[in-house]
Amino acid sequence: MNTEAGTTTSGVAGSSSAKPASGANSESDAQIVLLNLPQAELRLLCSLLAREGLSDNAYTLVAEVMKKLVAIVPTHCHLFITELADAVQTLTKSAMVELRVFSEAVKALLSTTSSDGAAILRVLQALSSLVTSLVEKEKDQHLPPEKKHTAALSLVCDINAALEPLWLELSTCISKIESYSDSAPDLLLKTSTSKTSGVMPPLPAGSQNILPYIESFFVMCEKLHPAQPGSSHDYSITVSEVEDASLSTAQLKTSVSGLKVDEKHAAFVKFSEKHRKLLNAFIRQNPGLLEKSLSLMLRVPRFVDFDNKRAHFRSKIKHQHDHQHSPLRISVRRAYILEDSYNQLRMRSTLDLKGRLTVHFQGEEGIDAGGLTREWYQLLSRVIFDKGALLFTTVGNESTFQPNPNSVYQTEHLSYFKFVGRVVGKALFDGQLLDVHFTRSFYKHILGVKVTYHDIEACRMI
Repeated sequence: MNTEAGTTTSGVAGSSSAKPASGANSESDAQIVLLNLPQAELRLLCSLLAREGLSDNAYTLVAEVMKKLVAIVPTHCHLFITELADAVQTLTKSAMVELRVFSEAVKALLSTTSSDGAAILRVLQALSSLVTSLVEKEKDQHLPPEKKHTAALSLVCDINAALEPLWLELSTCISKIESYSDSAPDLLLKTSTSKTSGVMPPLPAGSQNILPYIESFFVMCEKLHPAQPGSSHDYSITVSEVEDASLSTAQLKTSVSGLKVDEKHAAFVKFSEKHRKLLNAFIRQNPGLLEKSLSLMLRVPRFVDFDNKRAHFRSKIKHQHDHQHSPLRISVRRAYILEDSYNQLRMRSTLDLKGRLTVHFQGEEGIDAGGLTREWYQLLSRVIFDKGALLFTTVGNESTFQPNPNSVYQTEHLSYFKFVGRVVGKALFDGQLLDVHFTRSFYKHILGVKVTYHDIEACRMI
């Protein structure tokens, strides 16, 4: 019996150990098959991205297949990058012709649809995906770059140089489009906002044709700059001609030096500064661009108009609202609105504060359908910023506030300041208006930005 049991046990163990070996063999076989794929077929796969006529899903699948092939067989990466680089070179020639046509005749801009711009964008997006995965793999494994990978990354530098004339032509084309809109208002698209608002200039008709080119430029700036590992080129010299004549070299150096490392790209700074108006018009029409292809602008907020910043902020908040949160209910007395609100909210968690606020005024009938909440914000803000509360004091023209140096005489004043921060944050989260303005130095302090003596000048007590 023992012998049979032992035989049976060993047999089971042997069969169980054979399964992983079989799985490993099949995985190895698959890798060998992918490794030996004909190069002609791989080149054909790359060429699909530069062709017109396929569906968006088909283009997405092609890019995904390339990325997964490189993940399994990294040696294919050099071939893919080489082929995509050649495709960019070929597309650039016809794209420059297309942009010149758009520049020379507004009718062409209105009557045709860009094909080369969309193709260049697809190719550069696929290229950026491959380069990013290649660099991240070498970084994660702490391995020195292989010769093939180094050669592939060096092609990125060549692509940047090859595309520089295209970006120059793009800048010229945009300038012409902007001049069309200034000289011929009838060419502008209608917008829902009146012209007197001053914050939503209309987007020139036909300008959607150059959007793929602009998106391609941003892909190059964000994902394919030669500052990537394996390259020693300086990206700041790219598109050296795309510079506003009114922006001197000294001014440019000053503006660039103040940016973070990822933003020290003179090409991006020059282009965004010069064409800020049209870029913001695109974002205004399609706010999603700021989340995707034009996200680089968020790293230099001064290039984004305030209304676009506000819309972007609200979209982020809306995403938070889409998640289900438990209701936040408070019951306060009008005469003690600060104390009651403080006691009921100061210990609440961040998750609790994201719930829908419902306010009940004690001793009063009524259901809060939004009106009571608005009234609560108004009444509470008046008490918080009243001089008698000793928390804030007015400066300058009596319309801006900053923390009161005498707040120490208020019991638990630091805890109250934290509570005020929660109220302000909750108002922003709920989209409620607080008729309060802080000094610039206080805003910068909240954001952790260095305060200068110029900021403090506005804080002189009067």
